[in-house]
Amino acid sequence: MVGLYMINCGSQYTPSEILEIFKEQHRLCSPLDPDTDPSATITPEMTIHAWRSANDLIGWKKLGQFLNQEFRLDISEQEWYSTLEPSKQRQLIDVCKLISKYAQKDTYEPKILFGHACLKATVFLTIKSNLQKKGVNVSNLRPSSVLSDYLLRYFSPMIEEITLTGTRPIEKIEVSRKKKGFWNTINIFDADRFEILTGEVKTFRDLIEQIVDENRKIARGKN
Repeated sequence: MVGLYMINCGSQYTPSEILEIFKEQHRLCSPLDPDTDPSATITPEMTIHAWRSANDLIGWKKLGQFLNQEFRLDISEQEWYSTLEPSKQRQLIDVCKLISKYAQKDTYEPKILFGHACLKATVFLTIKSNLQKKGVNVSNLRPSSVLSDYLLRYFSPMIEEITLTGTRPIEKIEVSRKKKGFWNTINIFDADRFEILTGEVKTFRDLIEQIVDENRKIARGKN
């Protein structure tokens, strides 16, 4: 059973897998940002200009830096420029191909706990390590930690690491106002004014279980 999870361990992402990551990020995040277009369809053929508009993304230079950080890459500024500009001519598939040329998936080697191989522990520790490298304070992060607490404080790196697994563990992210009134609508990620709802996936344990279950289904589909 352990080997079932290791079919793609350490391999390169494919362009289509990168595209699916972008689709998932748009699906989860666009309903929360009034400057995005939740109705947009993320396709390989869409222009960089249309992709940036649909997601309210930054200009090419900072976007390249952001993608380098997200996918743990070291792609040069010149290579990003030639891929992202001119934005009305370049297509999203160009970005997917460039990232897939260098980006590698995490390797999930099952950790031995009490004499048994435990993939869930490995996935948790890998995500925890990746979050720490992106500046997230994980000193108190446990499987029982509430997912929404970390989304409120570290939304971007959290979404990155969740979607980089290539799975869809969260059905929907919603923001609910805890305090009423005009002045409490300014900052949607202020923990004193709003709370983030993640459906049945409430803790990191729930998140990891969903990721592992989806990976199992993906592996079975390839056999």
